[in-house]
Amino acid sequence: MTELHLTRARLRTTRGEALSAIAPLLVPDDAAKRASHSHRIVWLLFQDLANAERDFLWRDEGEGRYMILSRRPPSDPHDLFDLQTKPFEPSLDRGDRLSFVLRANPVVASKAALDAAPGASRARGKRVDVVMHALFGAHSREERKAMSKKGELSPARERIVQETGAAWLAAQGAKAGFELAGKPAISGYAQIAVERGHGRPAGFSVLDFAGTIAVNDPAAFIDRLAKGLGSAKAFGNGLMLIRRA
Repeated sequence: MTELHLTRARLRTTRGEALSAIAPLLVPDDAAKRASHSHRIVWLLFQDLANAERDFLWRDEGEGRYMILSRRPPSDPHDLFDLQTKPFEPSLDRGDRLSFVLRANPVVASKAALDAAPGASRARGKRVDVVMHALFGAHSREERKAMSKKGELSPARERIVQETGAAWLAAQGAKAGFELAGKPAISGYAQIAVERGHGRPAGFSVLDFAGTIAVNDPAAFIDRLAKGLGSAKAFGNGLMLIRRA
């Protein structure tokens, strides 16, 4: 099995610490800026290898605190963080029940948004936000406008968040060696535009999941934990944190 490390990292930004004077710049309140900044901040811990590719997942816990799952231990040569790192070696058996939390960017390939690049052998479905895909598929533009005027659009979106979120996570589990043990709590739906130096802004949607799962295939499950679930992993999505239920 691939060696994994779980790290609690805290950026030294509290009063009297090295980075306190620039804390608002490093950890801004704006969600879009924070996602982009945190992406760069966490990378500081994995620059010991030249031309290294991202081989870690992370989760923003707020106030400059991060949970990180990595294939190699983080390195902090400039002493910018408080780090607590330990081997991630869960001993799991088929049927084990685990509590989990997950922040993910759930997407689905849309045949209605085919990407047929010049010279491509076949068109590929474009990955789109599962919530917006379901909402747009269920209602025409005119229907959405009418629902918005009547104040019905937000309740419809919340229902779709719950339905599509649960369905997406169940589908992930079918491929990753686990199944939902009960209805998950789903919240925090947001669309985040990420700052880029040039061109159109990038963006992704986020859902927060919590609940209980049952492990069907321990090896497949741990492999998926290491790779992450969903898309936009570079921006703090996809890390499932687990503990015994």
